[in-house]
Amino acid sequence: MKYFCLCMSPAIDATVTLPCAPKGEGEIFKDVAEEENVGGKAVNVARWLALRGAEVACGGLLGEDNARPFEKELSKYGMEDRFVRVAGATRRNEMVVWPGGSMKLNRAAFPLLKSLGGIDCLAGAAGCGVAVLSGSLPKCCGKAFYADCVRALKAKGVTVVLDASGEAMRLGVEAGPDLIKPNAEECEPLVGFVPKAPEDFRKATAMLREKVEHVIISDGGAGAWFDGEFAAAPRVDVADTTAAGDTLLAEFCWRAFGESADASSAARWSVAAGSAACTMPGGAPPSAAFVEKLKNER
Repeated sequence: MKYFCLCMSPAIDATVTLPCAPKGEGEIFKDVAEEENVGGKAVNVARWLALRGAEVACGGLLGEDNARPFEKELSKYGMEDRFVRVAGATRRNEMVVWPGGSMKLNRAAFPLLKSLGGIDCLAGAAGCGVAVLSGSLPKCCGKAFYADCVRALKAKGVTVVLDASGEAMRLGVEAGPDLIKPNAEECEPLVGFVPKAPEDFRKATAMLREKVEHVIISDGGAGAWFDGEFAAAPRVDVADTTAAGDTLLAEFCWRAFGESADASSAARWSVAAGSAACTMPGGAPPSAAFVEKLKNER
């Protein structure tokens, strides 16, 4: 099975580590530790799939001014580069962490790009059996972008996975992807409420499965609901949650579509992978051995 991961809002993800919590306005921290990794939700998915041994092509938009780190990352993991280059730079996001707390700064992607102007980002999906559409959209795309992509890919017989939020996700769900992965808060525009209790998650899943075959609803550090069945996440020391949900989704896609694992096994592997990702800074992938260790501890 070959995967195509579409990332319309890639990012350079930086994690800045402070020695203590900020105490007030104007405080200055000197010589802080910082790590950088290239990311964006679909890039994170693609990287984990590639680490698992899948054949992966990664596409979407990439700024010409700082494309080199992404090119090196794709080459490092053996991923096929099908990004469309556009003028300007790819955004840089920061996760600021300190003992007992954190905050994240996400910038807008490609703010100077007014329209796609005939750019065909789905051309890179040729020859792939599974397409993962993941992450936020730059303003130039429009809210119906993912919905249009879902319809176009499914018309070609491609299995489509969608992980988005807001109106782009709502419209995308209406187009009938094969798998979606909202978190609890992202369920509200889809089903009218934020699930909290187990019966809420099962109700939300049932409502979403009227339009989508498979539904994963992540519930933060607690775990995730897979088609209405809960899988608890193993406990870890959290360093950075940047790519946790993406790693969970990638592991599930690998197990369910590539390895043909049963749903229960795929769910256990997925929450283990997501938890392991939380121990890594800046979206860096965890080791496969650590994922297996967490999975076997449960």
